[in-house]
Amino acid sequence: MSFSSFPIIDLKADRSTIVQSLLNACSTTGFFYLRNHNLHGAQERMFSLAEAYFRLPLAIKEQHFITPEDRGYIRVGQENLDSANIKQIDEKEAFNIYTSDKSDQLPVLFAQPNNYKLISDFQRACYDLCMELLMYLADSFEIDRDYFTSRHKWGPDSADKLRLLHYPATQKKIANAEHQSIRAGAHSDYGSITLLFQHNQKGGLEVLDRLTNIWHPIEPYEDMIVVNFGDIFEYWSNGFIKSAVHRVVMPVEHLTGSNERFSIAYFGFPNHTTLLSPILSKVIADRAFEKDEHAKHVLVHNNERIITAGEHLRMRLNKTYKY
Repeated sequence: MSFSSFPIIDLKADRSTIVQSLLNACSTTGFFYLRNHNLHGAQERMFSLAEAYFRLPLAIKEQHFITPEDRGYIRVGQENLDSANIKQIDEKEAFNIYTSDKSDQLPVLFAQPNNYKLISDFQRACYDLCMELLMYLADSFEIDRDYFTSRHKWGPDSADKLRLLHYPATQKKIANAEHQSIRAGAHSDYGSITLLFQHNQKGGLEVLDRLTNIWHPIEPYEDMIVVNFGDIFEYWSNGFIKSAVHRVVMPVEHLTGSNERFSIAYFGFPNHTTLLSPILSKVIADRAFEKDEHAKHVLVHNNERIITAGEHLRMRLNKTYKY
């Protein structure tokens, strides 16, 4: 299994196949496609709602401006996911909705009963899917099946987040400068596991092979979710699972037509008080955690200090936003 061909995990396959495929994916690419997830209809309705929101006037969207708690609207140029390049800005807008958010905390459009139910049901379906994958992953590490799920409890302490994303159309030419092709800077996700929904066959997502420093495209397939692992699993696995570094660029083929892009991400994250100590698994027994440059930048440098998931999240957010 290599970056030239990303694995496809079919949830209708037998358990042993899924378990082995997950172990292979997490120890190589950190990215995989997920087939037969049963969320296709819901994701289409969510994309319609997201598009309606991002078409609203900026003044209305900014009524729910991003807070230090990471909730709300992020305007174009406010976020820099590539914290190693402080001069770069991301050419996108987004809205973050946490699973604990109530309707009166959200914009009027999202608070409408039918839309709020759609959002809530979609969040719960994404959470349940993440928990299913985490149980399979525990099987692959030969530890208790509830090891990971018990650290991702649904409720007021949940840090799980739904993110609606919009990359506005642009007329920039890639040939002018390399940095102009970047729509979302190179980064790894802060949590444990991410579900990404792509739309209208609009590509641009790329993942970095951290060994060769080569970028590889992740093609968009609307019938399959893209799944990747985040920083939390690099802590938990002593570096056996690499937090997948990815970015969004402007593909050359999109310069001549409409290059507007929408996507939706669901970020699974452990409860805030969860310790990021290595799991006790024979798969990673006696493994030394040797951090590469990316790990040194985004994770705690001192291997002897065990931090909580909440501490890690705050550290990453402080490098990302201008409030």
